[in-house]
Formats: sequence, structure tokens, C-alpha cells
Amino acid sequence: MLAYAFPGQGSQYTGMGRILVRRYPEAEETLVRAEKISGRPLRHLLYDLSDEELRRTENTHPAVFLYEAALYDVLKRDTSPDVVFGHSLGELAALYAAGVLDFETALSLVLERGRIIVEDSGREGGMVALIGENVLSLAEEVLKRLTSVGVVISNYNSPKQIVLSGHRVELDKVVDFIEKQARRMRARIRAVRLKISFASHSPLVEGASNRLARILDGVRFRDPVVPIVMNTTGKVALTASDVKRAVVRQLSSPVRFVDMVREAVGIGVREAWEVGPGRVLSGLISQITDRIRAVPMDPKYSPIRT
Repeated sequence: MLAYAFPGQGSQYTGMGRILVRRYPEAEETLVRAEKISGRPLRHLLYDLSDEELRRTENTHPAVFLYEAALYDVLKRDTSPDVVFGHSLGELAALYAAGVLDFETALSLVLERGRIIVEDSGREGGMVALIGENVLSLAEEVLKRLTSVGVVISNYNSPKQIVLSGHRVELDKVVDFIEKQARRMRARIRAVRLKISFASHSPLVEGASNRLARILDGVRFRDPVVPIVMNTTGKVALTASDVKRAVVRQLSSPVRFVDMVREAVGIGVREAWEVGPGRVLSGLISQITDRIRAVPMDPKYSPIRT
């Protein structure tokens, strides 16, 4: 079985749209369609923005989604997925690929999600990736001791990588404590502050999550045409109501990517195409299991058209 895996915010890079359209000229049809729907010049987000501009959430959201939707529209003409899943923002592209949302609705939700996050989240939040052996158990032990700081594990990305979310000052305290503990244990732990100005998948975005939930309440979800593995549960959802229930809670709940990949293995997935910019998910999948062959489909990293 083949899965399509859609990465999230952080996978973007400047000029990614030009690379995509140079390899797959037909991908521009999706981008033109998006501009007609939105009435906005969206192509320049994928073509012309600097690194700094592209990191702004209101730009990253539509840029990543449109890249993924355009690449999906190309790939599905020859090979349709048996299963889909997305990481954080990438779950919205997965909803489109699974037929849960039509393109216009998915695009609208992506634009609203980015706008709401910017308006509600402020600049006090942040996210830090922790990379190393036994990083989860170490982080859990530290967070049990420092319960007052309000920092949470927001992404279970692989056995060797998690992400913490919270207030920046509190994040610094937790990371400093973890690094000291790691030195005492002679464990190699690397902390990488993500270039993101809000604490996604944590209680700090509860306000934004509630606003988005009210919008989602009026959106019609369809039963998925292929199984979709959800961020919040790490399990397959087969009905519109199950999908919607998970998506409503997604922004303020942890991304259980390890569980998602293991669920995919359990239902028979043996190959996963990373349908998006970069190859982050391919690396994470290979850390989680050797039973799925992960292939980045970004033309920058995939020299041969499948």
C-alpha cells in the first residue's frame, strides 16, 4: 500500500514553487485556480519571497498548502494513494487529498488558520526541537519536575525527536534544565529553536483553536475516499464525523506522528511519498520504522519523475 504524507510548517524554502513548476509545468494549473478562488496573487508566495518573508505564518500557510495541493494534483493523475496523512498544517492538504474537503474549502481554511494564529497567538510563544537518543523519557522526566512552567510536548516526531511548545522564557528554562541533565547522564541531546513565533499544539493557542473550531462548525466534511490517519489520535478515521472531531482539536493538541506512522504500518502501508517541499518527513519515517520506504517527491530531492 502507498501513502501520501504531507509535511507542515517549516518544510518551506524560498523559490520552491519555481522548482516545482519547472519539473511539473501542469502544477501551475492548481496555483492559477487558487488565485481565481481567493482573488489574491498567491503564486508569488512560492516564487518570490525571501526566507524571512516566507517564515511569516500568514505566508507559510498558503505557500505550503498550495505547493502540496499542486504536487498532489500532478501525482494523482498516474498514481493515487491508498492512505493519506499530514503533519500539522499538512493535515489540511491530506483532507483535500482524501476528498474530505474540496479545494476551495481547504484553501479557505488554510488562509483562515494562518490569519487566526497571527491575530491570537502574539509573539511570546515558541517551539524547540530536541534531538537525541532517549529524548522523550528525559523530557518527560524534566517536565514532571517543572510542572509550573506550562511547557508541553507538542510533537512526537520520532524516537529521536520531539518538539516542546510554550512561552519563550519558560521554554528557555526547560531546555536549559534538559541540557544540564543530559550532560550529567552523558547523553547527546541537541536543542534547535524553530523559526516560529507561536506555541503550536499547546494550550497557548487555545484561543486560536476555539476560533477555528467555530469556523469548522459550519464546514461540511465528507467521508474520506481513502483512509486518513489523524494527528490528534494517531489513528485512521473513516467517517466525516471522526475526521471533523479530530481536526477541531488539532491546533491545540499534540501531533502524534510516531503513532501515525505505526498505524500506517499496521494497516499495510509499505511506501510513503512525501508530497511537499523538502524531505523532513522522509527522515522521520525512516527513524520510526524500516517497514516503510519513504520517498521525497520534491523535485529538488527526487531527480526522477515517478
